Amino acid sequence: MNILMLGRWIPPPRRPVRSTREFQIARHLARHHQLTLAFITDSREAAGPITVLRSEFGELEFAAIPRGWKSLASAVRLASGESATLSYFRSEALRTRLAERLRRTKYDLVFVSSSSMIQYALDVSPSIPMVVDFGEVDSEWWARQAARGSFPAARFFQTEAARLRSAEAVAAGRASLCLTETAEAAEIVQAMSPGAPVRVIPSGVEVDPRGPSSGLEQAPTVVFGAWFRGEAGRSEALEFYRSIMPGVRACVPEARFVIASRESIPGGRGEKDAFGVEVAAGADPRALFHGRAVAVAPARAGFDLRASVLEPMASGIAVVTTSGICERLGASAGRDVRVADAVADVGRELIFLLESGSRREEIGASGRAFVEANFSWDAITSRLDQLLAGLGKVGPGFKPTVKPQTVGVVRRG
Repeated sequence: MNILMLGRWIPPPRRPVRSTREFQIARHLARHHQLTLAFITDSREAAGPITVLRSEFGELEFAAIPRGWKSLASAVRLASGESATLSYFRSEALRTRLAERLRRTKYDLVFVSSSSMIQYALDVSPSIPMVVDFGEVDSEWWARQAARGSFPAARFFQTEAARLRSAEAVAAGRASLCLTETAEAAEIVQAMSPGAPVRVIPSGVEVDPRGPSSGLEQAPTVVFGAWFRGEAGRSEALEFYRSIMPGVRACVPEARFVIASRESIPGGRGEKDAFGVEVAAGADPRALFHGRAVAVAPARAGFDLRASVLEPMASGIAVVTTSGICERLGASAGRDVRVADAVADVGRELIFLLESGSRREEIGASGRAFVEANFSWDAITSRLDQLLAGLGKVGPGFKPTVKPQTVGVVRRG
Protein backbone atom coordinates (compact mmCIF):
# COMPACT_ATOMS: atom_id res chain seq x y z
CA MET A 1 0.00 0.00 0.00
CA ASN A 2 0.94 3.62 -0.46
CA ILE A 3 0.42 5.25 2.96
CA LEU A 4 0.36 8.91 4.01
CA MET A 5 1.18 9.16 7.72
CA LEU A 6 0.32 12.38 9.57
CA GLY A 7 1.87 12.98 12.98
CA ARG A 8 4.09 15.03 15.22
CA TRP A 9 7.58 13.75 14.59
CA ILE A 10 9.97 16.05 16.47
CA PRO A 11 9.72 15.23 20.19
CA PRO A 12 11.26 17.14 23.12
CA PRO A 13 15.06 16.78 23.41
CA ARG A 14 14.75 14.41 26.39
CA ARG A 15 12.83 11.94 24.23
CA PRO A 16 14.74 10.78 21.13
CA VAL A 17 12.77 10.27 17.92
CA ARG A 18 13.42 6.52 17.89
CA SER A 19 11.79 6.03 21.30
CA THR A 20 8.37 7.29 20.20
CA ARG A 21 5.36 5.15 19.34
CA GLU A 22 4.98 7.06 16.06
CA PHE A 23 8.49 6.26 14.92
CA GLN A 24 8.25 2.55 15.72
CA ILE A 25 4.93 2.17 13.90
CA ALA A 26 6.22 4.15 10.93
CA ARG A 27 9.38 2.06 10.74
CA HIS A 28 7.30 -1.12 10.59
CA LEU A 29 4.97 0.29 7.93
CA ALA A 30 7.92 1.48 5.85
CA ARG A 31 9.30 -2.07 5.75
CA HIS A 32 6.18 -3.37 4.03
CA HIS A 33 4.65 -0.34 2.29
CA GLN A 34 5.49 2.90 0.53
CA LEU A 35 5.35 5.56 3.26
CA THR A 36 5.22 9.35 3.27
CA LEU A 37 5.61 11.16 6.61
CA ALA A 38 3.92 14.54 7.01
CA PHE A 39 4.34 16.68 10.11
CA ILE A 40 4.71 20.10 11.71
CA THR A 41 7.68 21.07 13.85
CA ASP A 42 8.18 24.03 16.16
CA SER A 43 11.63 22.86 17.25
CA ARG A 44 14.51 25.29 16.87
CA GLU A 45 16.86 22.31 16.61
CA ALA A 46 14.97 20.15 14.16
CA ALA A 47 17.78 19.54 11.66
CA GLY A 48 19.18 16.50 13.47
CA PRO A 49 15.89 14.66 14.01
CA ILE A 50 14.74 15.46 10.46
CA THR A 51 18.00 14.03 9.11
CA VAL A 52 17.30 10.84 11.10
CA LEU A 53 13.79 10.65 9.67
CA ARG A 54 14.95 11.29 6.11
CA SER A 55 17.66 8.62 6.32
CA GLU A 56 15.11 6.12 7.63
CA PHE A 57 12.09 6.94 5.47
CA GLY A 58 13.11 9.23 2.61
CA GLU A 59 9.67 10.64 1.78
CA LEU A 60 8.92 13.62 4.07
CA GLU A 61 6.46 16.51 3.83
CA PHE A 62 6.79 19.01 6.67
CA ALA A 63 6.56 22.64 7.66
CA ALA A 64 8.27 24.60 10.43
CA ILE A 65 6.28 27.05 12.52
CA PRO A 66 7.73 29.92 14.59
CA ARG A 67 7.01 29.09 18.21
CA GLY A 68 6.40 32.59 19.60
CA TRP A 69 4.05 33.79 16.85
CA LYS A 70 2.10 30.56 16.79
CA SER A 71 1.59 30.73 20.56
CA LEU A 72 0.07 34.19 20.19
CA ALA A 73 -2.08 33.15 17.24
CA SER A 74 -3.31 30.09 19.16
CA ALA A 75 -4.31 32.24 22.12
CA VAL A 76 -6.31 34.52 19.83
CA ARG A 77 -8.07 31.59 18.18
CA LEU A 78 -8.76 30.00 21.57
CA ALA A 79 -10.61 33.13 22.56
CA SER A 80 -12.69 32.79 19.40
CA GLY A 81 -13.69 29.20 20.19
CA GLU A 82 -11.02 27.10 18.47
CA SER A 83 -8.81 24.39 19.91
CA ALA A 84 -5.41 25.78 20.83
CA THR A 85 -3.75 22.51 19.80
CA LEU A 86 -5.22 22.52 16.30
CA SER A 87 -4.57 26.22 15.91
CA TYR A 88 -0.95 25.94 16.99
CA PHE A 89 -0.20 23.23 14.44
CA ARG A 90 -2.04 24.88 11.58
CA SER A 91 0.12 25.63 8.56
CA GLU A 92 -1.28 26.79 5.24
CA ALA A 93 2.07 25.93 3.68
CA LEU A 94 1.77 22.30 4.72
CA ARG A 95 -1.90 22.20 3.74
CA THR A 96 -1.01 23.43 0.25
CA ARG A 97 1.85 20.95 -0.15
CA LEU A 98 -0.30 18.06 1.01
CA ALA A 99 -3.06 19.01 -1.42
CA GLU A 100 -0.55 19.04 -4.26
CA ARG A 101 0.94 15.70 -3.20
CA LEU A 102 -2.52 14.12 -3.00
CA ARG A 103 -3.30 15.36 -6.52
CA ARG A 104 -0.24 13.67 -8.01
CA THR A 105 0.04 10.60 -5.76
CA LYS A 106 -2.51 7.84 -5.27
CA TYR A 107 -2.63 6.92 -1.58
CA ASP A 108 -4.35 3.76 -0.39
CA LEU A 109 -4.46 4.74 3.29
CA VAL A 110 -4.10 7.75 5.58
CA PHE A 111 -2.65 6.99 9.01
CA VAL A 112 -3.06 9.72 11.66
CA SER A 113 -0.85 9.43 14.74
CA SER A 114 -1.44 12.78 16.46
CA SER A 115 -4.64 14.70 17.21
CA SER A 116 -2.87 17.88 16.12
CA MET A 117 -2.93 16.53 12.52
CA ILE A 118 -6.64 15.71 12.39
CA GLN A 119 -7.26 19.00 10.60
CA TYR A 120 -5.15 17.83 7.63
CA ALA A 121 -6.57 14.31 7.60
CA LEU A 122 -10.12 15.61 7.25
CA ASP A 123 -9.08 17.40 4.05
CA VAL A 124 -8.36 14.04 2.43
CA SER A 125 -11.05 12.48 0.25
CA PRO A 126 -13.38 10.12 2.19
CA SER A 127 -12.72 7.56 -0.55
CA ILE A 128 -9.33 6.90 1.07
CA PRO A 129 -9.58 4.76 4.24
CA MET A 130 -8.28 6.48 7.37
CA VAL A 131 -6.73 4.91 10.48
CA VAL A 132 -6.39 7.11 13.58
CA ASP A 133 -4.00 6.11 16.34
CA PHE A 134 -5.29 7.99 19.40
CA GLY A 135 -2.60 6.56 21.69
CA GLU A 136 -3.71 7.55 25.18
CA VAL A 137 -6.01 10.25 23.66
CA ASP A 138 -4.48 13.73 23.53
CA SER A 139 -7.58 15.46 24.88
CA GLU A 140 -7.40 13.24 27.96
CA TRP A 141 -4.00 14.73 28.78
CA TRP A 142 -5.60 18.17 28.89
CA ALA A 143 -8.43 16.82 31.03
CA ARG A 144 -5.93 15.44 33.54
CA GLN A 145 -4.18 18.80 33.73
CA ALA A 146 -7.53 20.43 34.44
CA ALA A 147 -8.23 17.98 37.26
CA ARG A 148 -4.86 18.70 38.87
CA GLY A 149 -4.75 22.45 38.29
CA SER A 150 -6.32 25.47 39.90
CA PHE A 151 -8.12 28.48 38.47
CA PRO A 152 -7.49 30.05 35.98
CA ALA A 153 -5.18 27.41 34.44
CA ALA A 154 -7.67 24.60 35.11
CA ARG A 155 -10.34 26.51 33.18
CA PHE A 156 -8.06 26.78 30.16
CA PHE A 157 -7.14 23.08 30.33
CA GLN A 158 -10.78 22.07 30.64
CA THR A 159 -11.79 24.22 27.66
CA GLU A 160 -8.98 22.86 25.50
CA ALA A 161 -9.83 19.28 26.47
CA ALA A 162 -13.44 19.77 25.36
CA ARG A 163 -12.55 21.48 22.07
CA LEU A 164 -9.87 18.99 21.10
CA ARG A 165 -12.14 16.09 22.00
CA SER A 166 -14.77 17.44 19.61
CA ALA A 167 -12.23 17.23 16.80
CA GLU A 168 -11.17 13.75 17.89
CA ALA A 169 -14.82 12.64 17.84
CA VAL A 170 -15.13 13.81 14.23
CA ALA A 171 -11.98 11.90 13.31
CA ALA A 172 -13.19 8.76 15.09
CA GLY A 173 -16.47 8.96 13.19
CA ARG A 174 -14.65 9.32 9.88
CA ALA A 175 -12.03 6.62 10.58
CA SER A 176 -12.16 3.13 9.12
CA LEU A 177 -10.23 1.99 12.19
CA CYS A 178 -9.25 3.61 15.51
CA LEU A 179 -6.25 2.45 17.53
CA THR A 180 -5.49 3.20 21.18
CA GLU A 181 -2.61 2.40 23.50
CA THR A 182 -4.74 1.20 26.43
CA ALA A 183 -8.15 -0.29 27.12
CA GLU A 184 -9.03 2.86 29.10
CA ALA A 185 -8.27 5.00 26.05
CA ALA A 186 -10.42 2.69 23.91
CA GLU A 187 -13.37 3.33 26.23
CA ILE A 188 -12.84 7.10 25.86
CA VAL A 189 -12.84 6.85 22.05
CA GLN A 190 -15.99 4.74 22.01
CA ALA A 191 -17.70 7.16 24.39
CA MET A 192 -16.89 10.12 22.14
CA SER A 193 -17.96 8.26 18.99
CA PRO A 194 -20.29 5.31 19.67
CA GLY A 195 -19.89 2.64 17.05
CA ALA A 196 -16.34 3.62 16.14
CA PRO A 197 -14.24 0.51 15.37
CA VAL A 198 -11.49 0.44 18.02
CA ARG A 199 -8.56 -1.86 18.64
CA VAL A 200 -6.00 -1.66 21.45
CA ILE A 201 -2.38 -1.84 20.33
CA PRO A 202 -0.14 -1.24 23.36
CA SER A 203 3.20 0.47 22.99
CA GLY A 204 6.15 -1.86 22.87
CA VAL A 205 9.52 -1.75 24.60
CA GLU A 206 13.11 -2.04 23.43
CA VAL A 207 14.55 -5.44 24.32
CA ASP A 208 18.19 -5.63 25.36
CA PRO A 209 19.49 -8.94 23.94
CA ARG A 210 22.59 -8.77 26.15
CA GLY A 211 20.75 -8.78 29.47
CA PRO A 212 21.89 -6.79 32.50
CA SER A 213 25.54 -5.94 33.14
CA SER A 214 27.29 -8.04 35.77
CA GLY A 215 27.23 -5.16 38.25
CA LEU A 216 29.55 -6.96 40.68
CA GLU A 217 30.52 -3.64 42.22
CA GLN A 218 26.89 -2.54 42.51
CA ALA A 219 24.88 -2.83 45.71
CA PRO A 220 21.77 -5.05 45.69
CA THR A 221 19.04 -2.73 44.40
CA VAL A 222 15.24 -2.80 44.49
CA VAL A 223 13.86 -0.63 41.66
CA PHE A 224 10.35 0.76 41.97
CA GLY A 225 9.52 2.13 38.51
CA ALA A 226 6.46 4.37 38.23
CA TRP A 227 4.80 7.33 36.56
CA PHE A 228 3.51 9.73 39.19
CA ARG A 229 0.63 12.04 38.37
CA GLY A 230 0.19 13.57 41.81
CA GLU A 231 0.89 13.50 45.52
CA ALA A 232 -1.04 10.25 46.01
CA GLY A 233 1.51 8.27 44.01
CA ARG A 234 4.44 9.62 46.01
CA SER A 235 2.73 8.91 49.33
CA GLU A 236 1.86 5.34 48.37
CA ALA A 237 5.42 4.69 47.18
CA LEU A 238 6.78 5.79 50.55
CA GLU A 239 4.17 3.71 52.36
CA PHE A 240 5.13 0.68 50.27
CA TYR A 241 8.82 1.29 51.03
CA ARG A 242 8.21 1.45 54.78
CA SER A 243 6.13 -1.73 54.69
CA ILE A 244 8.72 -3.96 52.99
CA MET A 245 12.27 -2.58 53.20
CA PRO A 246 12.94 -2.92 56.95
CA GLY A 247 12.37 -6.68 56.60
CA VAL A 248 14.43 -6.86 53.42
CA ARG A 249 17.33 -4.98 54.97
CA ALA A 250 17.26 -7.26 58.00
CA CYS A 251 18.43 -10.02 55.62
CA VAL A 252 20.22 -7.89 52.97
CA PRO A 253 21.58 -4.89 54.94
CA GLU A 254 23.19 -3.16 51.96
CA ALA A 255 20.03 -3.22 49.80
CA ARG A 256 19.05 0.07 48.13
CA PHE A 257 15.47 1.13 47.31
CA VAL A 258 15.18 3.45 44.30
CA ILE A 259 12.01 5.12 43.04
CA ALA A 260 12.59 5.59 39.32
CA SER A 261 10.51 7.76 36.99
CA ARG A 262 11.11 9.45 33.66
CA GLU A 263 8.80 12.22 34.88
CA SER A 264 9.39 14.51 37.85
CA ILE A 265 8.19 13.19 41.19
CA PRO A 266 6.25 15.64 43.40
CA GLY A 267 8.30 16.42 46.48
CA GLY A 268 10.82 13.82 45.43
CA ARG A 269 14.00 15.69 46.30
CA GLY A 270 15.62 14.85 49.60
CA GLU A 271 13.63 11.67 50.29
CA LYS A 272 16.77 9.67 50.96
CA ASP A 273 17.60 11.75 54.00
CA ALA A 274 14.12 11.39 55.50
CA PHE A 275 13.24 7.78 54.68
CA GLY A 276 16.27 6.04 53.16
CA VAL A 277 14.64 6.18 49.74
CA GLU A 278 16.63 7.18 46.68
CA VAL A 279 14.88 9.05 43.89
CA ALA A 280 15.87 8.89 40.22
CA ALA A 281 13.55 11.27 38.38
CA GLY A 282 13.74 12.67 34.88
CA ALA A 283 16.21 10.04 33.65
CA ASP A 284 16.06 6.65 31.96
CA PRO A 285 15.29 4.09 34.72
CA ARG A 286 17.16 1.46 32.74
CA ALA A 287 20.39 3.02 33.98
CA LEU A 288 19.57 1.32 37.30
CA PHE A 289 19.31 -2.16 35.79
CA HIS A 290 22.33 -4.35 36.52
CA GLY A 291 23.05 -7.91 37.60
CA ARG A 292 22.25 -7.28 41.28
CA ALA A 293 19.00 -5.40 40.68
CA VAL A 294 15.43 -6.60 41.16
CA ALA A 295 12.30 -4.70 40.13
CA VAL A 296 9.15 -4.56 42.26
CA ALA A 297 5.80 -3.61 40.74
CA PRO A 298 2.81 -3.44 43.08
CA ALA A 299 -0.49 -2.28 41.57
CA ARG A 300 -0.58 1.06 43.41
CA ALA A 301 -0.89 4.73 42.50
CA GLY A 302 1.77 5.64 39.95
CA PHE A 303 1.83 2.12 38.50
CA ASP A 304 2.75 2.11 34.84
CA LEU A 305 2.93 -1.26 33.09
CA ARG A 306 5.78 -0.30 30.77
CA ALA A 307 7.98 1.47 33.33
CA SER A 308 7.22 -0.83 36.24
CA VAL A 309 7.20 -4.25 34.58
CA LEU A 310 7.93 -4.44 30.85
CA GLU A 311 11.11 -2.33 30.72
CA PRO A 312 12.81 -4.23 33.59
CA MET A 313 11.79 -7.54 32.01
CA ALA A 314 13.06 -6.37 28.61
CA SER A 315 16.43 -5.64 30.22
CA GLY A 316 16.65 -9.08 31.79
CA ILE A 317 15.81 -7.91 35.34
CA ALA A 318 13.77 -10.22 37.57
CA VAL A 319 10.42 -8.66 38.51
CA VAL A 320 8.22 -9.21 41.57
CA THR A 321 4.62 -8.24 40.87
CA THR A 322 1.05 -9.16 41.75
CA SER A 323 -0.98 -12.09 40.47
CA GLY A 324 -3.38 -9.66 38.78
CA ILE A 325 -0.61 -7.99 36.77
CA CYS A 326 0.88 -11.38 35.89
CA GLU A 327 -2.51 -12.52 34.59
CA ARG A 328 -2.99 -9.25 32.69
CA LEU A 329 0.32 -9.82 30.91
CA GLY A 330 -0.34 -13.48 30.27
CA ALA A 331 3.02 -14.29 31.86
CA SER A 332 3.91 -17.47 33.71
CA ALA A 333 4.15 -17.01 37.49
CA GLY A 334 7.41 -18.34 38.86
CA ARG A 335 9.01 -18.51 35.42
CA ASP A 336 8.65 -15.11 33.74
CA VAL A 337 7.97 -13.12 36.93
CA ARG A 338 7.78 -13.79 40.65
CA VAL A 339 4.29 -13.25 42.08
CA ALA A 340 3.36 -11.93 45.54
CA ASP A 341 0.16 -10.19 46.65
CA ALA A 342 0.61 -9.84 50.43
CA VAL A 343 3.19 -7.38 51.77
CA ALA A 344 5.03 -10.12 53.69
CA ASP A 345 5.22 -12.26 50.55
CA VAL A 346 6.64 -9.36 48.53
CA GLY A 347 9.43 -8.97 51.06
CA ARG A 348 10.22 -12.70 51.00
CA GLU A 349 10.36 -12.75 47.20
CA LEU A 350 12.71 -9.76 47.13
CA ILE A 351 15.01 -11.37 49.67
CA PHE A 352 14.95 -14.64 47.73
CA LEU A 353 16.02 -12.89 44.52
CA LEU A 354 18.52 -10.48 46.07
CA GLU A 355 20.31 -13.39 47.75
CA SER A 356 20.36 -15.68 44.72
CA GLY A 357 22.20 -14.54 41.61
CA SER A 358 21.30 -17.71 39.71
CA ARG A 359 17.56 -17.23 40.35
CA ARG A 360 17.75 -13.57 39.35
CA GLU A 361 19.45 -14.57 36.11
CA GLU A 362 17.00 -17.40 35.40
CA ILE A 363 13.86 -15.29 36.00
CA GLY A 364 15.39 -12.32 34.16
CA ALA A 365 16.24 -14.37 31.06
CA SER A 366 12.79 -15.97 30.92
CA GLY A 367 11.08 -12.61 31.40
CA ARG A 368 13.17 -11.02 28.64
CA ALA A 369 12.25 -13.84 26.22
CA PHE A 370 8.57 -13.42 27.13
CA VAL A 371 8.64 -9.67 26.47
CA GLU A 372 10.54 -10.13 23.21
CA ALA A 373 7.85 -12.51 21.96
CA ASN A 374 4.87 -10.45 23.12
CA PHE A 375 5.68 -6.81 23.92
CA SER A 376 8.76 -5.84 21.92
CA TRP A 377 8.21 -3.21 19.26
CA ASP A 378 8.69 -5.84 16.56
CA ALA A 379 6.03 -8.07 18.12
CA ILE A 380 3.56 -5.22 18.64
CA THR A 381 3.93 -3.54 15.25
CA SER A 382 3.82 -6.81 13.32
CA ARG A 383 0.24 -7.27 14.55
CA LEU A 384 -0.78 -4.13 12.73
CA ASP A 385 -0.62 -6.08 9.51
CA GLN A 386 -3.74 -8.12 10.21
CA LEU A 387 -5.63 -4.92 11.10
CA LEU A 388 -4.55 -3.01 8.02
CA ALA A 389 -5.03 -5.92 5.62
CA GLY A 390 -7.77 -5.06 3.19
CA LEU A 391 -8.20 -1.41 4.24
CA GLY A 392 -6.48 -0.23 1.09
CA LYS A 393 -8.90 -2.20 -1.11
CA VAL A 394 -12.20 -0.85 0.16
CA GLY A 395 -14.39 2.08 -0.75
CA PRO A 396 -15.57 5.08 1.28
CA GLY A 397 -17.44 4.49 4.49
CA PHE A 398 -15.84 1.11 5.20
CA LYS A 399 -16.11 0.15 8.88
CA PRO A 400 -14.49 -3.15 9.86
CA THR A 401 -16.36 -5.17 12.45
CA VAL A 402 -13.91 -5.22 15.36
CA LYS A 403 -14.33 -4.93 19.10
CA PRO A 404 -11.90 -3.25 21.49
CA GLN A 405 -9.32 -5.82 22.53
CA THR A 406 -5.64 -6.04 23.22
CA VAL A 407 -3.26 -7.98 21.00
CA GLY A 408 -2.80 -11.57 22.13
CA VAL A 409 0.05 -13.18 24.04
CA VAL A 410 2.31 -15.89 22.68
CA ARG A 411 2.07 -18.90 24.97
CA ARG A 412 5.18 -20.96 25.58
CA GLY A 413 5.22 -24.60 26.51
